[in-house]
Amino acid sequence: MDPQDLADIIENMNDGDVDDLDLSQFSQALLALLFGAAGLIEKFRIYDYNSINEMTDALWRYEVFDEYTGDQWISNANSLPFNFISDSDYYDQYGSQNRMKIKMPLSTNIGTNLIGLPILFPTPFIIEGFVDAPNLVPDSETLTKDDFNSTAVNLEFTSADSVNMTFELFGLDLPSEQDIYSSAVLVSAPPTAKYTNIINQFTQLPPDFNSYYTSQPNFQTHYDALNLTIDNTDNAFVVANKTRNYLLSQFTFPTTPDEYQSAPEGRDTVDWFLEQGMGVFSDFASAFCVFTRAFGVASRFVDGFRSLDVFGQVEEITYPTEPEKNTLIIRYKNIYNWAEIYVPTDIDGDGMWAQFDVSSGAGGISLPKAFNMTVNSNFTAGPRGQVANLTAVLTTSANQSVEDKEIIFTDYTYGVDLGNATTDINGTASILIDIDNSQVVGPHVIVAQYGLSFNWTMYTVYGDIDVNLTSVNPTMINRSISNSTIIQGYVNDPVANQRVKNATVELVLLDKGTNNKIGFPFDTFSANADNSGNFIEFVNVNPWVPRGNYEIRVDFNGSWGGLPFAFGIMNDSSNRIGFNVTEPLTFTLLFSINGQPTDYPNSPNPGNLINVKRGEQLNLSVTLIDESDMSLASGEIIEFYDYTNGDVIIGTDITDSFGSASILYDIGNTNKSGPTLVYAKFGADINYSYYIVNESIWINVISFSDPLEYDLAAPFPFNIQCDLIDSFANPIYYSQLDLRMNSSTDYTNKLTPSNPEYPTVPGSNSFNFNRGVISGTFVNNYTLKIEFNGDFNFISFPYPAIFNFAYLSNSSELTRQLRVYDNNDVVIYLAVEGNPTTDVYDNSYKPERYTRGQTADFNVNILHQELNPILGDYVTIWDEYSNILLDNYTFPGGTGFVQFNIPTTKFYYAGIHKIKVQFMDFPTINTTFIIINETVNVNVNPIINIDNIVVRDDESFTVSGYVKENGTGLRGLVVNLLLFNNSLGEDSQYLIGSKITSTLSNGYFQFNLNKIALNCSQGLYNIRIDFNGSIYLNEVPGINFIPNYMVTNSSLLVPLNITAGTIIIQDGFHTAPQRPNDGLWEGDNFFIYGNLTWDNTTVMANMKVNVTVQKLNGELIVFNEVATDSWGGFNASFVIDATWSEVNFIDDIKIVVYFDPGPNNLEYVEKNELKFT
Repeated sequence: MDPQDLADIIENMNDGDVDDLDLSQFSQALLALLFGAAGLIEKFRIYDYNSINEMTDALWRYEVFDEYTGDQWISNANSLPFNFISDSDYYDQYGSQNRMKIKMPLSTNIGTNLIGLPILFPTPFIIEGFVDAPNLVPDSETLTKDDFNSTAVNLEFTSADSVNMTFELFGLDLPSEQDIYSSAVLVSAPPTAKYTNIINQFTQLPPDFNSYYTSQPNFQTHYDALNLTIDNTDNAFVVANKTRNYLLSQFTFPTTPDEYQSAPEGRDTVDWFLEQGMGVFSDFASAFCVFTRAFGVASRFVDGFRSLDVFGQVEEITYPTEPEKNTLIIRYKNIYNWAEIYVPTDIDGDGMWAQFDVSSGAGGISLPKAFNMTVNSNFTAGPRGQVANLTAVLTTSANQSVEDKEIIFTDYTYGVDLGNATTDINGTASILIDIDNSQVVGPHVIVAQYGLSFNWTMYTVYGDIDVNLTSVNPTMINRSISNSTIIQGYVNDPVANQRVKNATVELVLLDKGTNNKIGFPFDTFSANADNSGNFIEFVNVNPWVPRGNYEIRVDFNGSWGGLPFAFGIMNDSSNRIGFNVTEPLTFTLLFSINGQPTDYPNSPNPGNLINVKRGEQLNLSVTLIDESDMSLASGEIIEFYDYTNGDVIIGTDITDSFGSASILYDIGNTNKSGPTLVYAKFGADINYSYYIVNESIWINVISFSDPLEYDLAAPFPFNIQCDLIDSFANPIYYSQLDLRMNSSTDYTNKLTPSNPEYPTVPGSNSFNFNRGVISGTFVNNYTLKIEFNGDFNFISFPYPAIFNFAYLSNSSELTRQLRVYDNNDVVIYLAVEGNPTTDVYDNSYKPERYTRGQTADFNVNILHQELNPILGDYVTIWDEYSNILLDNYTFPGGTGFVQFNIPTTKFYYAGIHKIKVQFMDFPTINTTFIIINETVNVNVNPIINIDNIVVRDDESFTVSGYVKENGTGLRGLVVNLLLFNNSLGEDSQYLIGSKITSTLSNGYFQFNLNKIALNCSQGLYNIRIDFNGSIYLNEVPGINFIPNYMVTNSSLLVPLNITAGTIIIQDGFHTAPQRPNDGLWEGDNFFIYGNLTWDNTTVMANMKVNVTVQKLNGELIVFNEVATDSWGGFNASFVIDATWSEVNFIDDIKIVVYFDPGPNNLEYVEKNELKFT
C-alpha cells in the first residue's frame, strides 16, 4: 500500500471511526509513511502546555482493541454519550492540572460530523464550551466515549469546508513505572467478579492459549524462552516489564523499508514478526499483548500518536519573547502503537489500567540509519526565470559505499515529484529545476530521500499574488446579541493559476470609504490559508471598537505560516466588504413622585417615600436624557405603570422640550394599603419608585380547629386559616404574620414551629397556621392572637425591597381558647409478692425467684389522669423478652386494682425474665424482673485460634460460647473462665486478661485474653467455663451483681496446647583472613556464630541448629548442622570452594539460621529462623 493511501485511511480517525482502524494491518505502508514525505503531513497542534520536557513522553490515544484474530485487532467496545467537564468543575477539582488547546484540520460535511479526538490516558477530560470551529452550529457538540475510553465528538456544520477545529482538554498526573511496580500485588485471594471479567476479555488468544501455542511454532519457541525468566510470584507489572525487555533485546527495527516484509496473507502477524526478527511499532505492541496475555496479564492494543517522532525528536515552534505561544506539531511520522495492561493492586484483583510503552519505555527505540543526508539549493529566494540546482550529499560512518544510490527529490509543499538522481563516488547527486510559471509563489520545502535517510531545504519564489475576500458573515453585528463574524477568502497565484498554501493574511478593519485602520479590531490578528489556499476565520470584534460603519479588507505582506519569507517584497490587498457595528441606544429616566426623586437603583429609603391617603393625588414625573450626547430628549412617549396593583398602565405623556413628562394619579378604593411599586418606561429603559397608601390593614380569621385543643401525649397540630386584607377587602400580598399564645404571661415560645408564618403560596394573602406546643408545656387554657407587624417582603420585585411600617400593624384575637392537655397521664403501680418494683435490683433487694410449678403474684394499680379506669378500659401483662402475653384484665369501673396470678409454667426458659405491665395502648409502662431458677447448659466453642494452639507471651486469643436452656439463649448470667493443666490442676493465674463476663441478650459470651504468661510451662492444658449462679444485667432498669442466685453448672473441657517460643540471636560472621569487604575468596574460611535461647531468654544448650548460606534467590550453596554449647552458643564454619563460584561478594549471598524442635525431641515448642544482616 502507498503511504499516502495509508494517510488517507488514517483520516478515518478524524471521522470518528475509532473502533475500526488497526495499524498492525498496514505495517509495510506504515514504515514507509514514517520515513517518507507523507509523514510530514500535519495531524494536529498542541498549545498552552507547561514545558516541552513535560510533553516528550505524552501519548495521544485514539483507538483501543481487545480481540486478536491472528491477522488483525478488533474492538468490541460500545459507545455511549459522555459528559464534557464544566469549566467550574475543572477549577474546583482539577485546577492544578495543565489545560491544553488542540487544533485539528478537518474536512467537514453539511450536517452532523463524528470526529475522533486525541486524548490523554486514562479519562477524556474535554472542557465544555471550548469546542470551536467556523460554520459550527452553536451548542451542537455532543461527546461519546466507548468502553475503552476512546472518544469522539458529534459536530453539526452549516457548510462543507476545510476548517480548523479547536478544543481544550487536560490529563491527570500518571503514576510512574516505579509507582506502578510499588503498588502491584499478586492475586492470591478469591477474585472479584470485575477482575474475572477483565481476565476473560483481555487474555483472549485465537481461539485459546493451548491451540495458539501448538499452532504457532515461533511463538512457542519464544514463549518457552521467556517462561524461563518469569516466576510464579511475579505480579502483572513484573511480567509485563520482563516481556518488554525480552522483545527489545531480541528484535530490531528495520533500517530501510526494503528490509521489512509484512506478514503474508494467512500468516499470523505475531508469529511472522518473531520469525523475521524485526518489526515496526505495531508488531512490537501486538507481540507484547499476545505474550502478556499468554502469561495471564490482561492487556489491550492502542493506536495513536506520540509527541516524539520516529527519530525521538520533538517538533516545536518557539517564541522566545512570548513562550505562551509555543506550539507542538504532531505529524503522521509521529504515529505510534503501545499497550495498556491491567495491574491488580489488591489481592482480590481490584486494581487499575496502566499505560505501557512497549517500543520505548523512555524516549523511543534507537533506530539505526546506515546513511546521513544533507541537501541544499543554490537558489534560496527570487523571482521566476532562474534555475535551482538541488544538490544532495549522502554520507555514512560505516564502511559502506555511497556511490550509485538513487536520490528522490520531492517538492513537499505542493506534492510534486521533482525527479531522481544517482550519486557519484562522493555520494553527491544533483538535479536542475526551472523556476518557471509552474512554480507557485511562496516557500517550497524540498525533500531529498534515500531509504530511511532524508533531509530538506527550502527556497522561496517571488511573484504576483492575489488576495480575495469572498465573504463576511454577518456583515453587521449588534453588541447586545453577538460580537462574532466569520471572514472567508482565498489566496491565488495568477501566473501559476494555483491557490497558495499557508499564506498569512492580516485582517484589517477600515473606517468606511477611507484608509484609516482601526487598531487591533479583532481578537484574532491574522489567518493562514489552508492546503487549498482558503482561509476562514471566526473572529470577535474587540470591545474598544466604537459603533459605526466600516469595511473589512484582507492584506498579504509576504509571510507564510506567520514567518516573513518575502516581507516587503510581495504585497497585496483584497477587495473590501462593508461591515457595521451597532449597539442599542440607551436613555436615562429621572423619575420622581410629588417631586421626590427615586432612590433607584439603590435600596429605597423609607424616610424618602411619599405617604398618601385614599382620595388624594400623586404627581408622577420623568426627565428623559439621551446618553449618547446627554441631551434632553423631547417628543418621546413615556408610559407609567402601577406594578403592585396588577402591573397596569396608569397613563402616558410626551416629553416636552425640556425632556419632561408627567401624569396625575388618583388614589382610590382599589389601591392596596401599604407600599406600592410604580415605574416609568421608555422603550427598554425603566425607572422605579415606591409610595405608601397609609390605610388600615386587617386580619380576617376564616376558620380554626374545632375543638381547639392539643394533646401532649398524641401530638397533632391545631389549625388556623386567615387572610390579610385592607378596609376595602384588597388582598395584601408579600407579608407575614405571627401567632402569639398567652395565659397571664406570654407563652409564645412554647409554640412550634416558631414565628413568622408566610403565605400558603408565595406572594398571596392567605395564611394557614399548623401549630403544636413543645413537650413540657403546662396543661392549661391559652388565649391565641394573630399579629401583623407591618412587614412587607418585596425581594422578588424588579426593584427589590424589604419594609417594616409599624404604624400599619394590627392584630386579631381568636374567640375561643386553646386547651392543652396530656392523655398519657397514666400511673401504673406494680409489685411482685407485695414487693414494689425498683429501677435497680441488687444483693440487698433481689428480684423474686421461682422454680417451675410455682405461681407468681403480680399486684397492679392504675390511675388515668388521676382517676380510676372507666368501664371497658383494660390492662395487659407481658413476658417482654419473649414478647408473650401472659394475661389481661378489663376493668368494671370504679377501681384500678387487679392481681395477676401467673403459673411459672408459662415461662419457657430459665434465668431472668422482664415483666411489663401496660394500660391499654398508652406508652406508659411499668416493669420488674423475676428469676426462674433451673439448671442451664454452658456450651463453649471447641475451636480456639483455629488450631487450639497458643504461643505463650506472644498470641492473644478468644474463648466464646452460649448459655442456653430449652434452646433459648439466656442473658445476664455471669460466667468464669478457668485453665487446667494436664493433671487437672488449676492454672488460671497464667491467663492474662478478663476471666469473668456476663452473657448477652442471645446468651452469647466471649473472653478476650491478651496472652498466656511467659512463666507458664509449655504443654497440654484444658479450658472450662463455669456458671456459679451469679447474675448481672446491664440494662435500665437492671440488676447489679448478685452472687450465687441460681443453680450452678460447667461446660465440658476444651483442650489447648500452650507452646514456647525460641529466639535466635545473631552474633556475627567473618572470613579468615578477615577481608569480607574485598570479596569471597576460594580457600578462605567463613565463620557464622550466634546464640539460641528460650522465649524467656534462658539458654538452650545441646540443641541442633542448621546454618545455611544461600544465593539471593534462595538457592542453597552450603549448610552445616551444629550443636549449641552450654551457653546456647553456636559456631559454624565453611571452606569457600568451587560450590561458591557464582557468588563473589557478601552482598551476593544471604545467611539463614534455622531451629527445628523435631530433631531436638522437643514438644510444644515453636520453629524459628533468622536471616543474618
